[in-house]
Amino acid sequence: MADTVIIDAVGFLFCLILFSIISKRIKLSYVGLIIIPTGIALYTIGPEPFLFGIFLATGWHLLSIGVEIIFPVEGL
Repeated sequence: MADTVIIDAVGFLFCLILFSIISKRIKLSYVGLIIIPTGIALYTIGPEPFLFGIFLATGWHLLSIGVEIIFPVEGL
């Protein structure tokens, strides 16, 4: 039981960090192509740490870009 919790936590963190880096380096439309199938897979499969890490990282990047487009910050 404790082994699976540790594996799930490490897998979640690995996917979160990896896709945080990847989503910043690819075009915005490709990020959309990552988040949509991941969201569908999360909906159909259920809670999965690897998928949730991917979904959270790409969604966070999309949110950051969206806020930057709506509220541009100049001079920073």
